[in-house]
Amino acid sequence: MTEAAQRGRLAPALLADATWYGTLAAARDLGGRGVPITLACDARLAPARWSRFVSSIVRCPSTKDAAGFLAWLHAFGDAHPGHVLYPTSDDTAWLIANHREALAHKYRLYSPGPETFAKLLDKGRLLVEARAAGLLTPETWLPESDAEVERLSREIEFPVFVKPRTQVMALGGRKGGRVYERTALAKACRDYRLDEEQLRRLGPHMQQAGRPLVQALFPARESIYTVDGFVDRKGEMVTLGCNKVLQRPRRVGPGIIFDHAPVPPALAEGLRRLWLNTGFHGVFDVEFVVDGDRTMLIDLNPRFYNHMALEIERGMPLPWLAYLGALGDEAALAEALRTAQAEGREDARVYVHRVPTYLMLALQRMVGNMSKEEVRTWRRWIADRADRVSDPVSIQGDRWPAVCDVLFHAVAFARHPRAFLRHLAKDERPPATESPAPRAASAEPRGAPGALRR
Repeated sequence: MTEAAQRGRLAPALLADATWYGTLAAARDLGGRGVPITLACDARLAPARWSRFVSSIVRCPSTKDAAGFLAWLHAFGDAHPGHVLYPTSDDTAWLIANHREALAHKYRLYSPGPETFAKLLDKGRLLVEARAAGLLTPETWLPESDAEVERLSREIEFPVFVKPRTQVMALGGRKGGRVYERTALAKACRDYRLDEEQLRRLGPHMQQAGRPLVQALFPARESIYTVDGFVDRKGEMVTLGCNKVLQRPRRVGPGIIFDHAPVPPALAEGLRRLWLNTGFHGVFDVEFVVDGDRTMLIDLNPRFYNHMALEIERGMPLPWLAYLGALGDEAALAEALRTAQAEGREDARVYVHRVPTYLMLALQRMVGNMSKEEVRTWRRWIADRADRVSDPVSIQGDRWPAVCDVLFHAVAFARHPRAFLRHLAKDERPPATESPAPRAASAEPRGAPGALRR
């Protein structure tokens, strides 16, 4: 079958969040299979915009503008019905879930409803569900009043980590921060509260997420363990594991280097129970902190994610699985899942986003957060694996996204040079005098000793 004939038979896919590297990975995976890709874009310097696998580009409002983007989705769906629409960020996941019934008349979807996503995108509820599924999580407190925060400041061990319970529709991009002193807890909890406007935009299913959570802090680590995969409506699942070994900023940011890692069967079964209990199906990216022999869930992305190119190149075509699910082709999805189970490789491929990695190594050395030998070690690490690196922008036969990525970073520097350099030079390490004691992990339901505390 010719490419033109194949494209004529396959339903088109609409992808949003054009600056996200997961969107580029999805465009390449689906476009390489003959799926016509329509890219909804609000930025010229977006890597996915320049991929040869994108068939057409349409202008749209930012996905952060929930009302504007939703109105645009309805107008586009009316004019071009039948596109596959799958979440590319937390914001689009929540928007599609909240308006699934209306959007399903115009798009092909494979997304659960808001009840399911509220259990996953509200980190407080996520930890409750994780423990109910038998997964370990760090000790966590969910204070519901200023008086409870004051009580916590007297009773719990420090340091702790304070973070918003959700990142959905967050305009400031604040992911949380470490609190080292009891006297600073009340201010941190005030700083990370959601404002009334954000709560209004989130709607009734997320009203519990207004106040932040407080979590036991483990020694600052470079490495976060990650399980990525896909689960269908029946609970059939494929997974691959990796370690996030370098982050931007260091220890607290998105991963820019990932190394391969196995998935223990017991952990996979715990995740399967989590999906069945919450009603979730689709693509997932789950993060864990490892402390000794304990692997504790700390975060979850129930949608396409930035380092997805690594799993695709290891034989797990997550965008294609989601696409088949949206088409409702159960037989084709079951066959693709069997193929992914047989061909998915826990092999030696690694993920390196080269542009921010080399920029960060240079700046870390410049400000003294990395020694010359540390920088050399990282450069050798990358060079030794050069033949098995997955780079989110650089692949053979599709070079313009890599060019755009360089320009993207250059423009970011030109617009906000101090913030750009500070972000890459930052190292969120504890004070030299700090020596955190081992923290408790819990798998009990709320109310039991060591569980989530309100």
